[in-house]
Amino acid sequence: MRRWLLACVGIGLALGAGARARAEEDLDSVLGGFEHQEPAPAAADAGASDERIWDLSGSVELSGSVNYRSHHSDTGTDYAGLQRLRNRANLQLDVNLPAEWKLRAEGWAFYDAAYAINGRGDYTGAVRREYEWDAQVGEAWVAGALGEHVDLAVGRQVVAWGRSETLRVLDVLNPLDNREPGRVDLEDIRLPVSMVNLKGYAGDWSAALMAIPEIRFDQNPVVGSDFFPGAVDLPERKPHSFQDTEVAGAINGIFSGWDVSFHGAWFWNDLPRPDGAVVPTRLVHDRLWMVGSGGNYTRGPWLLKTELAYLDGLGFFGTHDKSRFDALVGAEYYGIADTTFIAEVVERHLFDYERAVRRAPNYTREDAQEIALRLSRDFWNDTLHATLVGIVLGWDARDGSIARFDLDYDVLDALTVGVGLLLYQRGDLPPLDAWGDNDRVIFNVKWSF
Repeated sequence: MRRWLLACVGIGLALGAGARARAEEDLDSVLGGFEHQEPAPAAADAGASDERIWDLSGSVELSGSVNYRSHHSDTGTDYAGLQRLRNRANLQLDVNLPAEWKLRAEGWAFYDAAYAINGRGDYTGAVRREYEWDAQVGEAWVAGALGEHVDLAVGRQVVAWGRSETLRVLDVLNPLDNREPGRVDLEDIRLPVSMVNLKGYAGDWSAALMAIPEIRFDQNPVVGSDFFPGAVDLPERKPHSFQDTEVAGAINGIFSGWDVSFHGAWFWNDLPRPDGAVVPTRLVHDRLWMVGSGGNYTRGPWLLKTELAYLDGLGFFGTHDKSRFDALVGAEYYGIADTTFIAEVVERHLFDYERAVRRAPNYTREDAQEIALRLSRDFWNDTLHATLVGIVLGWDARDGSIARFDLDYDVLDALTVGVGLLLYQRGDLPPLDAWGDNDRVIFNVKWSF
């Protein structure tokens, strides 16, 4: 099993990220103890005596992909033409509980008709199980104040630590749904995990402590997908929920025009690696330590940001565990009306490097770079949205690159249609050494209620 998963997840997140509306919102959204939106209070006039205590919202969406270049998976499936015709429904319930507590419960389900249209027998069982239909519980939590300076949230949550719009350094707590890399937006790609999340406040500072008993891992391409290298997968050994709990904590300070945070986590690597005495016989997940820090600084139309992280316990086939240092710098510019430009660069340095780490099945460089650029602009009174996203692996794109162009139009307040183009350029290392023919046209229609 190749170590293509690391780049796969980075690419999926980079292409799926959404830009912040303005620099000030970044300062408010950094860390948070538990990331959620408060349910909007029901509109009421001055004479109203009742307030709505619950809100039900959701959406239905049709999304598709058409591969215009002929290619096959390593199991022989023809992936030319229609590749995705997914019908998805999302439902979310927000409830205002007594004593100003909040409850959220959400879930989603999809069915992809492309497999019935193309012939289900042409696909592997793993592909049909992962891509033809699925249903999951999303965020499901109860949250509120234990006192004037203490909040508590219990249940499935998303906690985004990172400042980056596109690349992961500090953002290690939630796994990703990365089954079709580059196709899914960031707001849909993080998978919530059950945790106990305690947060305290003191002036400009806050501290969060989390225990995460539910162990979930990234959902990645499977055998038979045109994004999966090879025709056979290795069995995977996973840690158990409640028996192998993750723990994490953070301290965050928000000030006028800038913020800073410090993070620590003892967690399981979402990305499995090959293991075995002589040849790879299984996939395992490493238990990692991470300590890091991040910061934002705003000046005029600019938002400058950085993230630093040191990780220990990274395993590789054929050699001992190693540590790595990741550093991110980025800038966002909002000085042009209705336009946002974001540039981010990550350098990942692996300590105690050996030749075995570069060879199969590890395929990891001593120094790896990821460069992400995003340009978005709104037209026609904020009804037409154009977005161009690109990511380059390596300073000279030696490990490949991806570009995506999206054009979305708000037909009505609740109805959006969109088209796009997703392009892959081959690189020297997995996964992009095998994705060069996976280019596709993408489209979607979404109605929200």
